[in-house]
Amino acid sequence: MSARTGRSPGAAPRSPLPDARSRVSAVASSMTSPPALSVGPWQPRRLLAFGSTVVLVCHVIVFIADGATSATDVLRDAIANSIAAVASAVPVWSICRRVPWRLGARWWFLPLHLVTLLGFMALWYLLIAIMLGAAGMLLGREFRFAFLAGPALHWQEFTAVVLYFAIAAGCYLTQAAADAQQALDLQHRTEMRSLRAQLDPHLLFNTLHSLLELVRSGDARADDAIDRFARVARYVSEGRAATRDIVSLRAEWEMTQDYVALESLRLGPRLACCFDFGADLEHVNIPALTLQPLVENAIRHGIAPRPGAGTLTITAWTSDGRTHLVAEDDGLGAAATTRGSGTGLDLVRKRLEAHFGDGLAFDAGPRAGAVGWRVHASFPAQQA
Repeated sequence: MSARTGRSPGAAPRSPLPDARSRVSAVASSMTSPPALSVGPWQPRRLLAFGSTVVLVCHVIVFIADGATSATDVLRDAIANSIAAVASAVPVWSICRRVPWRLGARWWFLPLHLVTLLGFMALWYLLIAIMLGAAGMLLGREFRFAFLAGPALHWQEFTAVVLYFAIAAGCYLTQAAADAQQALDLQHRTEMRSLRAQLDPHLLFNTLHSLLELVRSGDARADDAIDRFARVARYVSEGRAATRDIVSLRAEWEMTQDYVALESLRLGPRLACCFDFGADLEHVNIPALTLQPLVENAIRHGIAPRPGAGTLTITAWTSDGRTHLVAEDDGLGAAATTRGSGTGLDLVRKRLEAHFGDGLAFDAGPRAGAVGWRVHASFPAQQA
């Protein structure tokens, strides 16, 4: 870790204790503050625009197939019918929002929709008569209700039934999508809290003690160590929605280096680290808190419990369009698997699987022909 004194040459030494203590306290507080994470409301504007366009195009096609030749008349009548359809859909959408699909098992659910369907048909029938009358006024004619009759009425009734269930299905699909997104965010929040629960006490109860010792002794490394602690705490405590959980591999890599430097304060010469970051990885993206748990697992369960010094090697490179991450150590290896070392690995694997799907290759186990543990994750090199 690089040293930084924070004073000019020749100046009288000053005690870093008061300022450093306040900085450490502020960072420690940020580690325990709950991150802000919320699910935004579902806004199906694209679905409304798409549905309105489909209704308009369908009316144009039907009118042309029915023998209409005037483009002006076809477009006018199609717009009039489409506006009536969209206006009639508003109360249907509102009812479906108030009576969600999860209530579908209730005895009154289907009868309610049948009654609503009849009301929708009557409302659409009335609105079409009004809109067609208004369209006639644009041509200089006297306004009068243009009620449909005969085959046109029969076609309109059939169309109303199809359109009603299409509207209801669209509303329930948006509800299902919103529920799925909420479930995804809740799962993401649970996984992130689990990862933080694994990291936060380790930082607070082990690293904080080392920092305070540096501050009390006036060690020149205190400022740099507190800065690293603040960066790690900010990175870990930051609230991220599932859709914004992707970070650059460079950011994850730099945070992991800060974390290892903090661990070195506690373990001293017992921890040796080698980092190898490929030059072609600058724009590769991964889920946040992917690399750091692998490194933490190696230190906590492999190197820290063993006697003597240990070496941790972290390597990242790309090959044939895939990114490779390897974390290996010469610690306890298989002997550490009974000490709860698999929780962090399982969470990392699940989060990578959720993001990369079948493109992920994840292997963790004892090093071949040597002591220690090795984790190798390979996935498509997704660019920023």
